[in-house]
Amino acid sequence: MNKLFSCLFLILILSSCSIKVRDIDSAKAPKNAKELIAKIISKNKIPEWLSLKGKVNLIKDEKDITLNINIKCRKDSLIWASVSTPFGIELFRTMLTKDSVYYINRPNKTFFIKPITHISAFLKADISFDEIQEMITANPRVLKKEYVFHVIENTFELNAKQVFYKVSTEFYRILNASILDGENELSYEFSSFTNKNEFIFPKQFSISVRSSENFEVTLDYSKIVFNEKQKLPFKIPSSYVEAE
Repeated sequence: MNKLFSCLFLILILSSCSIKVRDIDSAKAPKNAKELIAKIISKNKIPEWLSLKGKVNLIKDEKDITLNINIKCRKDSLIWASVSTPFGIELFRTMLTKDSVYYINRPNKTFFIKPITHISAFLKADISFDEIQEMITANPRVLKKEYVFHVIENTFELNAKQVFYKVSTEFYRILNASILDGENELSYEFSSFTNKNEFIFPKQFSISVRSSENFEVTLDYSKIVFNEKQKLPFKIPSSYVEAE
């Protein structure tokens, strides 16, 4: 399965003033797929610190679940996340570093500390810390393909076999994408883009997967903080048992 399928829940977003769509400046606009991809890469910015709070909604097997989510990131160093019930009861806490993954399961009173390669083994996909960070910061990579390039109204489009991207002509961020991987199909969309402290982010992210297990996930963040040092508590209670 494609790497993008594997890091679905690891994504985040941002808030402040709305971005207005402007006409394309033809003199500066990319003329082909290579130039557009270079623009996308140049606009992808990751803050030194990022804190996100909001809700995540999961629809699977006719079940609709909404939980609270809290994510904190330090660029190229650490990703911390906590998921809790709507009543504020924490369900699990996890922390990723360049070489390790830490996990606490509150209901089961268990924990584990494993090499970062455990994520690849668990997801059955080769995925790095950097790629997880890119997805969390809403900066997904454009897959290496031979693309057909189009300009449609206020968007650029990249089309290749089994891959499609729509990109903003205003700020060169991916708006939505569709990726086929064998019998699996992944579609995702970023919306409600905002501009704060030179960082452009979507406040909402939605994703749907069609495969042997179909599901939809929507992340909606209500509080976003840039470049403020965060506390990253991760204490394992002495009564907890190490999971295999």
